[in-house]
Amino acid sequence: MGRVTILKGAPKKDRVPKKIWPYLLIAPSLFCLALILGFPVYRLFTLSLEQYGLREIIAGKGTFVGLANFSETLQDPEFWQVLRRTLIFTFAMVSVSIVAGAFLAHLMMKMHKRIRWVLNGVLILVWAMPQLVSISVWRWLFSFDFSIVTALINSVGIDFPKHNYFVNTLSGFTIIGGSVAWGALPFITISVYAALTQVPKDLLEAAEIDGATSRQKFRHVIFPMLLPVYVILISLSVIWDFQVFSHIWIFLENRPGPEYFTMAVYAFQKSFGMSEYGMGAAISLIMIFVLISVTWYYLRQMMKMGDE
Repeated sequence: MGRVTILKGAPKKDRVPKKIWPYLLIAPSLFCLALILGFPVYRLFTLSLEQYGLREIIAGKGTFVGLANFSETLQDPEFWQVLRRTLIFTFAMVSVSIVAGAFLAHLMMKMHKRIRWVLNGVLILVWAMPQLVSISVWRWLFSFDFSIVTALINSVGIDFPKHNYFVNTLSGFTIIGGSVAWGALPFITISVYAALTQVPKDLLEAAEIDGATSRQKFRHVIFPMLLPVYVILISLSVIWDFQVFSHIWIFLENRPGPEYFTMAVYAFQKSFGMSEYGMGAAISLIMIFVLISVTWYYLRQMMKMGDE
């Protein structure tokens, strides 16, 4: 038999450089996103550059108007009122849901094991409940004719007749916001609780030995370790709450007044209520730009944490 000679030399170089591997790994996901979202966003952009109403639908072709839809939208005082209302609503909902979820998560760390299981089960059931069902339950609680809240107020001896809670925008948005926060609470609570279980007990014990109070342990040990989780949750909550539509639409029986317009409702009304589809497309693109600009800060912070 012939002898096989093994030549020892420099190892062969990989055909694909290591720097390219991360991009190859995310390429399928990027391809799917481009396939699913690419054409709709492109069509939205082209539609925003056209005057597209009922006449254009019948004709089958829009009239190119350039940036006229954007210019008209940005010069409309109602748009700025709606944007301001949406930002305030988003800030309030994100703050309430993050604070309440974090509080529940820290409370779960102190609970008895069986009670924690029960609370986990309740949170999962709330999370699993379809959004339409959840909104319908909240609407029933505050309905004009069959409000359980009004009945409870009357049961304690206070004369409180049938009341429309949505006549006043403050009470109306409070109820809508409660429904939004209720739906977001399970995800935030479970995420924060899972992160809390990963905090090393050695660090907490060392802080106790050094005489740190509960507040100091949270500020100097727990919060810095949970900061990446909070950044992700805040980013997702901003995206979800900024585009709230179904809650407002269902609570107000498919006919919300201008005082209840948020960006999503405003874009829908422009498109389908007034048949100004080009204007609605322009408002939708502005929503995308606002979301990108608002969440960009959190994304940068997340990338900095990853580098560190």
